[in-house]
Amino acid sequence: MQWRMQWRTSRECSRLLVAGVAVALTLCVPGPAGGLASASTRGAGTSGPPGARPVAGAPATARGLDPGAYPWRGDGRTWEADGHGYYVRSCASFAAWALRADGRPRHHSPDFLGDARAWRGATTVRTPRAGDIAQWDPGTGGAGRRGHVAYVAASEGGRVTLYEYNFRSPANGHRPLALNVRTVPAGNPSRYLRF
Repeated sequence: MQWRMQWRTSRECSRLLVAGVAVALTLCVPGPAGGLASASTRGAGTSGPPGARPVAGAPATARGLDPGAYPWRGDGRTWEADGHGYYVRSCASFAAWALRADGRPRHHSPDFLGDARAWRGATTVRTPRAGDIAQWDPGTGGAGRRGHVAYVAASEGGRVTLYEYNFRSPANGHRPLALNVRTVPAGNPSRYLRF
């Protein structure tokens, strides 16, 4: 009995190892000049023509990030790992994906940070800008016991537009595990994190 359990466990570990190697190889796409391609040079999460520039005078927005390109949107899977330390379609999974997919340079990794309440390691800022993460402490602003994080798509006039998953609101029909886009006063989140 114990031998069978060890064999089964080692077989499962082998599958995980193979899956991990496959993901690593997929992420290591050669880019220009022999380096690794960023999300923006591979085309992941980008929209518009290559080399597009923001319009002068327009608010700072999440240019190049299409929240509909989130790989696990509405596919029915739950309690499945996304490969970056989160369950698919959780707020943390979506926010971490958005940071990787928006094509902006980052100084810190958003991966494997734990529940939304535990996200640390990035610079905490008072004035949000597009590309930051809005973070709510547990029980504040509609967040549950694990807190909440959302991607800041735009910031203008004391209000922020957020892209988020797993936040029930009238904007998404109070559905969990779904994309939500909403605009709130900039003081609504507990803090902003800049990666």
